[in-house]
Amino acid sequence: MDNEVSGYRFKDERLLETALTHGSYLHEHPGEGVHDFERLEFLGDAVVDLVVGEDLFLRFPDAPEGELTTLRARVVSGEALAAVARRLGLPERARLGAGEEASGGRQRTGLGASVFESVIGAVYVEAGFEVARDLVLRVLHDELEATATAPRKSAKSLLQEWAQAEKLALPVYRVVEERGPEHRRDFLIEVEAAGHVARGEGASKREAEEEAAARLLEEVDER
Repeated sequence: MDNEVSGYRFKDERLLETALTHGSYLHEHPGEGVHDFERLEFLGDAVVDLVVGEDLFLRFPDAPEGELTTLRARVVSGEALAAVARRLGLPERARLGAGEEASGGRQRTGLGASVFESVIGAVYVEAGFEVARDLVLRVLHDELEATATAPRKSAKSLLQEWAQAEKLALPVYRVVEERGPEHRRDFLIEVEAAGHVARGEGASKREAEEEAAARLLEEVDER
């Protein structure tokens, strides 16, 4: 097996093998003694979110939490990570069961995003955070640069555009709770769209709506 991924060479071949192994493969090869990539994917997802979040935090020092959440969701969306995985040739290297292969599993967005995150998780396990961070920033460089130069849209605008593109009813916002004295109100607002519900808090209704919209966008993208 080629032990290199985008300039990083794994010392532990079995670790990389695990990062590239889909559960369907193990069902058909139960005696190999390796795990599938799900645990590494879980870890890699956290690493990617942290690295991208830190980068956006530094790029946009005036952006509120809701906007940063929206920007991060755009960079780490399933489609975006799957595109990076394809660029790195990871889906082609994944070990799939014959049934999964025959049903087109290698072309699925979910596989690409999952195997990318699992490989990042494996790099973190073997070499630590700084090496994993450098790899994430290197392979997501174009996506981060595009985010930095693209017109900045609010989470509410992006959520409305998503609903319209999916031919769904427009999002509905509701005030769940108002707290604090008149001069220092804190709002808890809920947004619902396409059966999904998310909440946000803020010192104004607008701020709380933006955070709620950003969180719903993140939830929708994960499904």
